[in-house]
Amino acid sequence: MGEDEPWQHKFSFDKVFPPNAGQEAVFEDASEFIQSALDGYNVCLFSYGQTGSGKTHTMQGSGLGQMRGIIPRSLEQVGKCKLKLEQDGWSYEIK
Repeated sequence: MGEDEPWQHKFSFDKVFPPNAGQEAVFEDASEFIQSALDGYNVCLFSYGQTGSGKTHTMQGSGLGQMRGIIPRSLEQVGKCKLKLEQDGWSYEIK
């Protein structure tokens, strides 16, 4: 490319959510990571975007109900899994 030609970059993403996607739709995909962590795998969920694009809101959410973010929903999923396994005789301590 010459100096006058614009740089071109190609990006690929595993998943991109539309602006109208709700917290439940985002968590539905993220919940697979939570299950993998519960199965003993190391996982990382990376949230990337412009300042003000909603990363914190997606992760933390606001209030209760449908507006809960990935973090509170993940803790709920861990708790449900813990209770189910305790009913099967497992013992857990979460610190």
